[in-house]
Amino acid sequence: MENKDTYDFDRKFFEFTKKVIVPFLKSKFNFLVEERYIMPDVPFILISNHVTNLDMCWIAISTDKHLYFVSGEQVVRKGIGGKLVNAFFHPIVREKATVGLSTVVEMKKHLSAGHNVGLFAEGVRSADGLTNKIVPSSAAVLKKLGYTVVTFKIHGGFFTSPRWASDIRRGKMCAEKINVYSPEDLNNMSAEELDLAINKDIFEDAYEYNRERKIAYKSRKAAEGIEFELVLCPKCKKRASIKSKGDSFYCECGMKGRYDEYGLLSGEGFDFATIPEWDKWQRGEIEALDFKENEIILSHPNQKITEISRNHSEKVVGNGALILKKDSVSVGEKVIMLKDIRDCDIFYHGFLLISTKDKKYYEISNPKSKYPGYLYKLLIKKYLV
Repeated sequence: MENKDTYDFDRKFFEFTKKVIVPFLKSKFNFLVEERYIMPDVPFILISNHVTNLDMCWIAISTDKHLYFVSGEQVVRKGIGGKLVNAFFHPIVREKATVGLSTVVEMKKHLSAGHNVGLFAEGVRSADGLTNKIVPSSAAVLKKLGYTVVTFKIHGGFFTSPRWASDIRRGKMCAEKINVYSPEDLNNMSAEELDLAINKDIFEDAYEYNRERKIAYKSRKAAEGIEFELVLCPKCKKRASIKSKGDSFYCECGMKGRYDEYGLLSGEGFDFATIPEWDKWQRGEIEALDFKENEIILSHPNQKITEISRNHSEKVVGNGALILKKDSVSVGEKVIMLKDIRDCDIFYHGFLLISTKDKKYYEISNPKSKYPGYLYKLLIKKYLV
C-alpha cells in the first residue's frame, strides 16, 4: 500500500490529468459529460462496462472522486505509455486469464485505507457491442469485501473505438451512473442476486442503444480489422479467410460485405445485419467442429511467445509459426499442452494471453504479423479440460 504522501500526489495528479490532459481526449472521442456525478463519501468500488482502452478517463471525468483503477498488466508493461501510467496512476494490476487473488488483496488494502477503486469486471473489452458477463466470482468477492458498490454504464464506446479497429470514429460518447449498493444492500443479497443486478446494470447493447438515436460513427477505414472479429466466412465456412479494406470486407469465395457508419452489415453471401448476429452464428459453428488427433487446426507464421514474470519483465521463449492442434498450442519449439492451460484471453486486436496451471503466464504476439486471436481463443476454450 502506498503511503500518505504518495496518495496525496496520486490524488493531485489525478485531478491535474482530468483538467489538462483528458479534455484533449474528450474532444477526440467526442465524450460528453452530461452530468458529473456526486459519489459516496465512503470508500466505494465502481463497476462499469468496458468498451475502449480509455474507459478509466471517461469514468474519472464523470465523477467527483479519485479512484485507483484495476488494469490489465499488459497496460503497464507496454512501452513508455505503460511505464507512465504505472508511475503516475499506480493502477491495481491484474493479469488477464488468471484468477486474480492478488488483485483482490490490493483492492482491499486500498479500500481499508479509505481509497476508492474502479473495476471493469468483464475483464475484457466488448468486441461485438454487447457487454460481456462479469467474471463469475466477482459478486462473491464484492460481498466479502463489504464496501459500497456503484455501477456505471458507458454509451457509444463500441462504435467509437471497436476493439478490432485501429482508428477512432467520432460520433458521441457519454456515461451514466446506474445504481448504488450499500454494504447493507450487499449483505441482504445473495451472490447470485448481486451478480444478476450488476450484469443488468452495466449491460449495453450498442446496436439497440443507437437504433433510435442514429448517431453516425464515420471512418475512412470503417471495416479495416473486422477480420479479427468475423473469423468464419458464412458462405464457404473457411476459418480466418476474410480480408478488409476501407468500409468493405470480403472472402476469396465471393462473399463480400460493407460495414457502415451505424455499425450495420450488408452484402452478398450472408444474412447478418449486425456483428453480434454474425458472432453468435460463428461461435455455434466453431463449437460443432471436430478435428483429428495431431491435425493442424490453425496456423500463422512469424510469431513469438513471451513469458511474463510477476514483475512484468519479459523473456522470449519461442519464435516461429503459431500452431494450434487439438491438444496443444505452440510457437517454434515452445509447446503448451491444452490440458495444462488454466485460461486464455486476448488483448488489442487479438493477441493471445495464456495462463497455465503451474502459474506461468504467456503472450503470443507480433504487431507486424497480426493473427485472429479471437478464433484461437474460441478453439482453445473448446478443448480446455
